[in-house]
Amino acid sequence: MLNAMRRLLPAVVAVLALTAAMTVATSAAPRPVHAAGTGDTSGCTAVVVTRGGETICEIDGSKGGGGGGNGNGVNIDCGANGTIVWNGATYQCDIGDWSFSAGCYITPVVPQPATNDPIWGSSDPSTNRAQWEDCPPYKPPTMNGAVEIIGPCVGYCAGPNPVQLITNELQIGKPDLGMAPPGGPGAIGFVNQNIWFWSKALDTSTQTRSAGNVVGTRTFNSVDWQIKQGDQAVPGTPLHCASDDEYTPDQGAAPSHDLNCRFQFTSPGTYTISVSTTWTLVISQNGLVGAPQTITSVPNTTTIVITEGQSTNG
Repeated sequence: MLNAMRRLLPAVVAVLALTAAMTVATSAAPRPVHAAGTGDTSGCTAVVVTRGGETICEIDGSKGGGGGGNGNGVNIDCGANGTIVWNGATYQCDIGDWSFSAGCYITPVVPQPATNDPIWGSSDPSTNRAQWEDCPPYKPPTMNGAVEIIGPCVGYCAGPNPVQLITNELQIGKPDLGMAPPGGPGAIGFVNQNIWFWSKALDTSTQTRSAGNVVGTRTFNSVDWQIKQGDQAVPGTPLHCASDDEYTPDQGAAPSHDLNCRFQFTSPGTYTISVSTTWTLVISQNGLVGAPQTITSVPNTTTIVITEGQSTNG
């Protein structure tokens, strides 16, 4: 039991130190103090807290790059041989991507959780970051057994600023191609055949993300199908379809029930079909709402060869 308590002591002290050293928003995750990575070898430069005779430092990590910020103990009081003395014992400052800090080894979570991930609790993703913490025993530290925690950055959290963070997070992924007859290598359709287009499980719900004083809202506009022969757009396109009216074999040769999701080729040839989605993004900062921006997904593209004749869609 005594050995177990000794193994747990560094993490417990770290949690108590942060509680006393900083007034920060709380979350369900533990919030231990870590020394931040500035490269300063002169000792503690920001906060010194003593608990039970043990001194824990919080170093100003306002310099960006390399994961700078509270929660990264890179080069803190490191000797020329790359070691650090903590609580009377000597440790390696860095083991791979892990940095020693306040009795534990830490490394940033990559990629960082989305700003609406429950792990943030009431913590602000623009001034905090998610990180893995591996406390004793660690030989060497690994993700297996590590705990994902939220820790505050001091000054600047390395990475995008809040506006860019939110903008990146609300970007749109490539949509799926719902098409009958299906496109792709060797795909064949027929002149005057009813072609179905639909959006496979497309989430058209409004999405909102926030970080610091920045709030971003993304709203759905349309799914856009462009059909070209060579470089020329086919008359009657693009189609602006937002339907999940998927073709099934029992539909036979019938057209799609959605007028905006049906098409007929009137002449043979090889055609390129691309689908993308269009959204409106509004970013507000300090309560000031910015101008709406139109954002478009990366297109998903296929081909189909149209020949003379008739066939069902299946």
